Amino acid sequence: MKTIDTAKFSVMLLIYILMQPVLDFLTGWQTRLMPHFALTVGVVVRAIMLVVILFFIYLSIKQRSRPIDRYVQIYFILLAVVLLINLIVNKLNKPVFATFTEVAALFKSVHYLVILIGFYYVFCNLTKNQIQQLLPRIVYWAEMIINAVMLLAAVTRTGFSTYPQGKLGQTGWFNAGNELGAILAITFPLVILYAFQSSQQTGRYWSWLGVALAAVSVIMVGTKSCFYGMIIGLVFAFVYQFIFYKRKANTRKIKRNLMINFMLLCLITVGIAGTYPLSPVRNNSIIQAKIIKENQINKLRLLHRKKHHKKLDHYEKFLLKNQELGNPLLAKLLSGRTNYFVFNSQNFKKAPLSQKLFGMGYGSNYRKHPRTVEMDWFDLFFQFGIIGFVVIILPLLVAIVYLVFEFFCYFTSDMVQDNLLYYVAVAIGIFMSLLAGHVLNAPAVSIYFSMIVAYLVKQPAVNRRLFNVNNKTINNLL
Repeated sequence: MKTIDTAKFSVMLLIYILMQPVLDFLTGWQTRLMPHFALTVGVVVRAIMLVVILFFIYLSIKQRSRPIDRYVQIYFILLAVVLLINLIVNKLNKPVFATFTEVAALFKSVHYLVILIGFYYVFCNLTKNQIQQLLPRIVYWAEMIINAVMLLAAVTRTGFSTYPQGKLGQTGWFNAGNELGAILAITFPLVILYAFQSSQQTGRYWSWLGVALAAVSVIMVGTKSCFYGMIIGLVFAFVYQFIFYKRKANTRKIKRNLMINFMLLCLITVGIAGTYPLSPVRNNSIIQAKIIKENQINKLRLLHRKKHHKKLDHYEKFLLKNQELGNPLLAKLLSGRTNYFVFNSQNFKKAPLSQKLFGMGYGSNYRKHPRTVEMDWFDLFFQFGIIGFVVIILPLLVAIVYLVFEFFCYFTSDMVQDNLLYYVAVAIGIFMSLLAGHVLNAPAVSIYFSMIVAYLVKQPAVNRRLFNVNNKTINNLL
C-alpha cells in the first residue's frame, strides 16, 4: 500500500473520533430498550475498529521499518501470549468462568493500548499542519454532539439518571454517568483550546459557546470527579492565556483578541460559580456527607452494643468492614472503593501462583457477582496479575515518564507551552483512572485519553541535546 493511502487511513481514524458520541448514544438507548442483550452497538463497532487499527499498525510498521517498529511487533506478540495465558489460567482456576464476560473484559482492557499505539502511527503519517488543524477541531465537535444530546434530553425530559436513586444528575441519552463524566473532564481543556485558537486566529468568538455548553453538560451529570476535572481545566486555561500573553502579545490586534477571550473565560467561570450552589454535584456532596456521618454513628453504636454478637445483618457487616469511615475525606473521594479493594486483595492472597502471576480475570475469583475496585490501575493488576500487569501497563507507563520528564525539564519551550492544555487533559485522565476508574477500562473514554497521549508523545522532542546523538539518529528511531 502506498504512503498516500496510509495518510488517508490516518485521517479516517481521526474522523472516527466523531463517531464516538453517536456510538455511545445508540448504546445508551439499546441498554434501556434491550437490557439483557449484552452485545451492544458500541462494543461491536469498536471491536471491528480495533481489528482495523491493528491492520493499520501493521501497514505503518511495514512502510517504516525502523528500530522502534520492531519493538512494537515484539510487544504485540508478548501481549497476545499474556492474554492467552490469562484465559487458560482462569479457565482452570476461577470458580465462575464466563467466557463472554472474560473476553469482553480483555477487549476493554487492551483497547487503550491499541488506540495509543495506533494513533502514534496516525500522527507519524500526518504532517504537523494536518494534525494541528484536525485534532482540536474533531475533539471540539465530538464534544458538541455530546452537548446537543444532553440538551435535547433535558428539554424533552427523557434523560437517563446518573444515579439509580437518591442523588441528582442526568446523563442525557448516554448509558454510564462515570464514563460520560470522564469524557467531559478529559476533553474540556481541548474544547477551551479550540475556542481560544479559533477566536484568536479568525475572530470566531462563537466557538466559546461550545465551552459554555460543555460546562452545562458537566454540571448536569453531577459526578464529583467530572466537576473537579472541569475546575482544573479552567484554572490551567487562565494559565495558558497568561503564558500566551507573555510570549505572543506583540500587536494591538492580538492583545484585543486576548482581552476578549479572557473576558469570555471569566464570564463562563462566574456562571459555573453562580450555578454551583444549586448544582447536582453540590446536592450529591451534601447527601454523601450525611450518609457518611450516619454510617459513622451507626458503626460506633454497633461496636459498642454488638461487639461480641456473632449474628449481624448485611448492613452491619458492611459497617464493620468499611475502613473509609475513619476518614471522611477519604470516604468522599473513594466512595466505598477501598471495600472492593479489600475483597479483591483477599482473593488475590488466596489465589494460586499462576493467578498471582497472570491474574484472576474480570471481578477476581467471585462466586456470585464480579466485583471490580473501579480504580483502573488496581483493576488491571487483579485482572492480569504481576507479570500481566507489567505487560499491560508498560506502554502507558513509559509514555507518562517521558511526558513528565519533558514537561518539567522543558516547560519554557514552545512545544510544551503550546500544548499545555493537552498535558492537563492527560493529567486529568490519569488521576481519574487512579481515583474514579472508568478511563483505561472503558473504550468510550480511553479512545480520547490514548489519542491525546499519542499526540504528545509524537511531538518533536525537545530533549535531544541531552543525548549524544544527532537529529538523524533520533529521526531514524522515531
